[in-house]
Amino acid sequence: MKLPPLSNREQLLSALAISFIVIGAYVWLRWVPANREIGQLQQAAEATDKRSKTATIPDEPDEDIERLKSQLAEQEQAFSTLKQQSESIEQRLAPNDTQFLVVKISNVASDAQIRVRANEVYQAANPTAEATPAAAAPAAGKKNRKNKAPAAPTAPAAAKEATIPPLSAGWIARMSPGSLLERPLRRLELEGSYKSLNDFILTLDRLPFKVAVLRLSVKRMPVLSLPGYPQTLLAEVILAL
Repeated sequence: MKLPPLSNREQLLSALAISFIVIGAYVWLRWVPANREIGQLQQAAEATDKRSKTATIPDEPDEDIERLKSQLAEQEQAFSTLKQQSESIEQRLAPNDTQFLVVKISNVASDAQIRVRANEVYQAANPTAEATPAAAAPAAGKKNRKNKAPAAPTAPAAAKEATIPPLSAGWIARMSPGSLLERPLRRLELEGSYKSLNDFILTLDRLPFKVAVLRLSVKRMPVLSLPGYPQTLLAEVILAL
């Protein structure tokens, strides 16, 4: 089907309509968003200019910068000294599974003329441990054994994170298992005179590894010594190796 030819007036109107549609689309899709963004940038610039005019410069701090630098240098030097001291102390700690130090302690007691009645691993009591209630005993008889339900599996206890107990708990608790300061503990029962016990304690500081006396309790033996001889004492010593 052949369309009739358009007159000059119709062609002009068609060209104007097409131009209006193209210009309107361009304005809506490009010019309006760009104009909106320009307006936002102008508002941000005006707000920044207003803040810069009303901003106040803070006063210089009263602290002396050089004095603060000097204090920081002193703290760093103190930290370095403490680190060196801790490293030197760690080098004097005996391995947890060594028997060399245990034998050396027995030799020190023998040299001090002390009788060692006990030299054993010391297990510190945990005051925070809760007693586990005992399970009720089942009634005797085949019927009860036959109807007895299987016990539910017990969930494994969660491992506790190692911490450092406070000073009020005592050094035995602070060096017991579960503490960050945990060390092998030994319990000794010694029998000897006051001078022998004193020599034994003083000689422990000269051992190749660090030995700390955590607790010392002394009592007199029930049997009195002969006249002219020192009284024999019974001592319980808790050592941290």
